[in-house]
Amino acid sequence: MRNKFFGVVEGFYRKPYTSKQRLDLIAFLSNIGLNTYVYGPKADPYHRKEWQKPYPAHKLKEFEKLCAFSKKYSIQFNFALSPMSKPDTAKIIKKIGTMIKIGITDFSLFYDDIKVPLTKETAQTQLETINRLYKFLISKIAKPNLFFCPTQYRGFNKTDYIIEISEKLDKNIQILWTGKRVVSRRLTEKDIDKITKIIKRPPLIWDNLFANDYIPGKIWKFPYRYRDPKIIKKVSGILINPMNQYEKSKPLIYTAAKFFKEPYKYVPRKAWKEKVTRGLGDKETRRT
Repeated sequence: MRNKFFGVVEGFYRKPYTSKQRLDLIAFLSNIGLNTYVYGPKADPYHRKEWQKPYPAHKLKEFEKLCAFSKKYSIQFNFALSPMSKPDTAKIIKKIGTMIKIGITDFSLFYDDIKVPLTKETAQTQLETINRLYKFLISKIAKPNLFFCPTQYRGFNKTDYIIEISEKLDKNIQILWTGKRVVSRRLTEKDIDKITKIIKRPPLIWDNLFANDYIPGKIWKFPYRYRDPKIIKKVSGILINPMNQYEKSKPLIYTAAKFFKEPYKYVPRKAWKEKVTRGLGDKETRRT
């Protein structure tokens, strides 16, 4: 898992996690051997719908605390911004600059779920923002990590859009991909080889297996499964997009962590039956 990204992306729609839950999540991820948390809840207006507006002072303090807490637990805290269909590079850099001042060093730009044509022109607009942002980051931070969620984040269609992205995106920027579908039931070695050839780099998997924002109220009660163990060596990482229900997501995340650590020894039913107390939110992980 060294030099790869394994953890959680809070990237769902509907009710986001609370500040207290995020602090708990950071300690929990550390306790189960994961290393990355990406902040990007769709319902945060300052992240997506009104992304150009600055965060209020009290929200910046929450991020500062979360960032410091992440460093304490050796978790890479990644702040994501979703500039929608009309990105403004100068405003993106200005907002990211504010986050750098409070200690954040890792970032993402999400261009998912927007109504734009998958053309070369759309790709060029997005590339201008992400590549310029990366140049800005390396001028301010020694070793920044930057993730990019393209508008075409699933499947294998060789559109003009994804060809332009693959050729012009800085090679140091990670590309997020969900698999064959938005919610991919399976992920195989063949899938990873195919998308790697298209985007010209190993994908960073945004895994929606446990997401339930598209079916409100549905609670999943099954372990991480149907992922080929061979993919671990071929991806740049896997980020679990969990359920809106934080506590009920923890056993699911726990089983995924077991797979990431020892994919060839992983037995889904065994991982699920363990019901390890530390994996279900004991007092030790509640250090807020």
